[in-house]
Amino acid sequence: MRGVIKFLLTLIVGIGLIWLGFWWYAEGRLQTGFADWAEKQATQGVKISYDSIHRGTSVLDAAVTVDNLTLTLPPAQNGAQATISLPTVTLRIHALNPLVFHIDLPNKITADFGNFALVCNTGSIALAEALNPDTLFTRDADPSRGGDFSASNIDFLASGSLLMLHIDSISSHAERNQNAGPGDTALLSKTVFDGLVVSPLLTRLASIPFDGKLTHLALTAKFSGPVPPNLTQTLSQLGMQPNDLAAQQKLIMPIIHDWAAQGGNGAAELNLIIGPSTIDAAASVKFDANLQPNGTADLTANHLEEFTAALTQSYPALQDDIAQAEARFSQYIGNTEQGGQTLTIHLAYGTPGIVINGQKLGDLPVIDWNAAENPPPPPLQAPGDGSGAAGSGAAGEGAAGEGSANSAKP
Repeated sequence: MRGVIKFLLTLIVGIGLIWLGFWWYAEGRLQTGFADWAEKQATQGVKISYDSIHRGTSVLDAAVTVDNLTLTLPPAQNGAQATISLPTVTLRIHALNPLVFHIDLPNKITADFGNFALVCNTGSIALAEALNPDTLFTRDADPSRGGDFSASNIDFLASGSLLMLHIDSISSHAERNQNAGPGDTALLSKTVFDGLVVSPLLTRLASIPFDGKLTHLALTAKFSGPVPPNLTQTLSQLGMQPNDLAAQQKLIMPIIHDWAAQGGNGAAELNLIIGPSTIDAAASVKFDANLQPNGTADLTANHLEEFTAALTQSYPALQDDIAQAEARFSQYIGNTEQGGQTLTIHLAYGTPGIVINGQKLGDLPVIDWNAAENPPPPPLQAPGDGSGAAGSGAAGEGAAGEGSANSAKP
């Protein structure tokens, strides 16, 4: 019996020492990871500074805390520069759930824009990412499989005291699968806002209807199919040339073409409750054997008469626009006892054409992928202001000169 007890005690002490070693190593990796992240941000023009960084003391949490973290964003075109300040941020991993990475954010975050400061106060806030164990074996694997964010009792204050916006709660969930196949979900994202209310002062000044309140907003997106290997780099390149639409098209269309060829498909949904109305929208897209898009789009809304009456009461200038919209969509508007005036639109598109509520409106244009991936260059502009006036003026002057010369002949 004494030998059994001695063996168990030795085993417990051994496990404890092994855990302490892993705990110390994990905290070291958290600290190194934060330093690497700060260096990477610096290469992108974001300056990271902080007062101190120290490790945690709980043996159940491998943790690192950063005090007075400040992020200084790159200056805008007008020279203005924004600074985001967080009193403390803690990075931690719990022993009983080592594949979840927690980022403990402070209840007060300040953004200083130079001549304007915005403070975000929260009653609670939590951020967690699901770690991807594939990174242990594959260097290029995405370190995160997604994550969750939640916050409640959120106030946005201008200059630290003037309430601009209140939100009862925000929650979001994301899942990513870098190795998704044709039938696998590559990205799933859902974000929900509840109780979004503009301050009473701004509501009165801007005549915002429905007491400045948006009751509920939910956005969901799902994309399936293989993830393009160079997607991140392409998106970065898109941001580097915001004014060159042809160059952007040339970058993004081959990625969409390849995604479609490998069985890519997607869907999105929206649910909105504002004032008396509930609005639901959904859309989907997939591709047939000829890589032509097929899908559906749905839109429903109720209590439109109350909704539009509130809008026109707040903004009388919208009355003609609303009347024109109601006339245009009159064939899709009906009445029910429960929903009042309702809008119902079901659109299907694809090989049969474009069909709304069972009525065909026309054929769907065929996508020429080669032309889409190789758009023509923008037309050359004449010297001067780009209007071509300089060339026209020169031509006119030449013609006038020639006319003068001819008229001088006997």
